[in-house]
Amino acid sequence: KHLTFYQGMLHGVDVILVKCGIGKVASALATTVLIEQFSPDAIVNTGSAGGFDTQLNIGDLVIGENLIHHDVDLTHFGYSLGQCAGMPEDYKSDPKLIEAAQHAANDISGIQVTSGLICTGDAFIGSDEAVAALRTKFPAMKAVEMEGAAIGQTCYMLDVPFLVIRSLSDIAGKTSSVSFKEYLETAAKNSAKLVMAMVKALA
Repeated sequence: KHLTFYQGMLHGVDVILVKCGIGKVASALATTVLIEQFSPDAIVNTGSAGGFDTQLNIGDLVIGENLIHHDVDLTHFGYSLGQCAGMPEDYKSDPKLIEAAQHAANDISGIQVTSGLICTGDAFIGSDEAVAALRTKFPAMKAVEMEGAAIGQTCYMLDVPFLVIRSLSDIAGKTSSVSFKEYLETAAKNSAKLVMAMVKALA
């Protein structure tokens, strides 16, 4: 009752849409059900994120080349920071999907589109202290959100290609809660534009 799937055509491509919900458990569950019921060729997840690249602005887009759980720490047992037991150090988006998204980005004007590391955790990063801690742990991080790595891990375990795209609704820090609400709609529209352009490029 918590998941509704919409099936249709976009630029001649069969697509299935689902709102996965917020957080790692909800997104992993939605991804699993989607894969098990519909056997998609690939998963593309999109939504909003907090920006960590000072060169980016609210509304800009980040294509997640790789994803890490920022709230996982099994370093005591010899794993890398963010690495789950028995899993790779990070979850890599499919190269062909990354290329398609980067190509599609050329058709979107007025915003920057970059690629890189997106980190995931079950927490909204809204304080300078939390931002500083994450910057120290993951200096290459472009954006932080609450679903991507869980979706990446699910797709890795079920052997389905995936891509995560995020539009920046805020720049992570103490003003996040204010700007997040104000710019969420803009972020949603920009990320949707890129996904639609990407599907068109793949058609």
